[in-house]
Amino acid sequence: MTVSLFSSLLADTASDIKALQDQLKLDSQILAETFYFWTVVVMWLIHAGFMAYEAGAARRKNVMSTAMKNILTIAVVTPTFYYFGWYVYGCMEEGWPKNGHMSPDALPGFCGLTAPWSAASGPNLQDHISGVFFLAFLLFSWTTGSIMSGALIERIRLSAYLVLTALLGSFVWILDAAWGWSAGGWLTTRFGFHDAIASGVVHGVAGLFTLGVLINLGPRIGKYDFKGRARTFRGHNQHLTLLGLMLIFTGFYGFYAACLVIQSTVFPGWVNIYLSPTTLGAIAMVITIGFAGGFTGGWFASKGDPFWTLSGGLAGVIAVSAGADVYHPSLAYLLSFSGAIVAVWAGKFIEQRLRLDDAVGAVAVHGVCGFYGVLLVGIFAGGYPTGINNIESSMGGQLMGIMAFIPLAFLPGYFASLALKKLNLLRVPPEVELEGLDMAEFHQDFFPEFASVRERIVSPDGEIEDAVPILIDAYDRSSYGKTPAGVGAES
Repeated sequence: MTVSLFSSLLADTASDIKALQDQLKLDSQILAETFYFWTVVVMWLIHAGFMAYEAGAARRKNVMSTAMKNILTIAVVTPTFYYFGWYVYGCMEEGWPKNGHMSPDALPGFCGLTAPWSAASGPNLQDHISGVFFLAFLLFSWTTGSIMSGALIERIRLSAYLVLTALLGSFVWILDAAWGWSAGGWLTTRFGFHDAIASGVVHGVAGLFTLGVLINLGPRIGKYDFKGRARTFRGHNQHLTLLGLMLIFTGFYGFYAACLVIQSTVFPGWVNIYLSPTTLGAIAMVITIGFAGGFTGGWFASKGDPFWTLSGGLAGVIAVSAGADVYHPSLAYLLSFSGAIVAVWAGKFIEQRLRLDDAVGAVAVHGVCGFYGVLLVGIFAGGYPTGINNIESSMGGQLMGIMAFIPLAFLPGYFASLALKKLNLLRVPPEVELEGLDMAEFHQDFFPEFASVRERIVSPDGEIEDAVPILIDAYDRSSYGKTPAGVGAES
């Protein structure tokens, strides 16, 4: 009888332990679900910020068309990413799903979970994670399109932009993320590639894709004088541009947090995208210190220019994002300071030497600083074990990632935009560009209570001039094939 009673007590205890374990597991999953939900909410500020940022940088005649591009980015990338992009991420980590839907080896079965017909891709009471994890990646995809959007304002066709942003947001960036920003990606498991908060994976790749598009799109009419010197178009509201950047910075806290995996029942409670241990506090410190260093570097490098001071903050954070899980705050400050300087110099080189009209400096801030950040990990975080195989990060591994990402990013952007250009579908007609896209697309002025004033332009010598004769002269020259579309009269 004693044995029977003892056995019964053991059975009850085991049952209680099992119930407690199930409850802890459910609590942990709900905590993770709630966490990712709020990162998605905060990341919406990134896209509100991009819309304000780009609209402020546009001239009055192009404000609404610029804002609509950002809104329609969400409309186009969301379904294409759901039906195609997420499947690419789940299945292409090893280059090709060698075990079908049971790929990759690091997370068996993850490929099958990302299929649009999977039980994890819809309402499922047994799965608290897949939906919100998908949404976090979806907002990363929107970000890649928004990065490209600002560089192309005031002359790209809306339809062409939407084709390009679907290609970038639902295939190009997510393929490189599968390779180098996942626990099972071949760059990570074989070479120890480390880009914890997506310096290169998101920013660098989007910037290089944009570079390929800019080459074919050409500059805005009147951007360069007859000698090839750059003029400056004055955005209609620089305060709005700076406010947009501040909203982007706020949204970056959600972006950073969404790049981690929360494990509330396992020490230390957090791992990065490669499943290597870190903490939320560590990356929060780096992003905050990174903004400070970037603002400082941008201020000095640009000699106090407001736009480049705030853009320097963004460039600085991007430069330290790849190693944000391991950098000491003091190191992050110095590296972000240098990243801002690199962005300012690169922006001037792209505009003045390469004569590419990047309206918001996206290639310099995101493209150049994104890959600069990847290189910095090889220099300052070499030897840090990365991923489930604990491969040590190294300069060789970082360079392998860069060599894989550069052609993957640049070539699709270049050839897709070239095809659109050959079909005369890439750029709006010169007459529409001069009149303004708002009037051509919406047939109205969106500032009816304010009298229209003559457009002004800043000459290469810094003089503020009447833009009308310059733009008309540039239009005449381009119309008769004398000079490229962006070249105008000598100032």
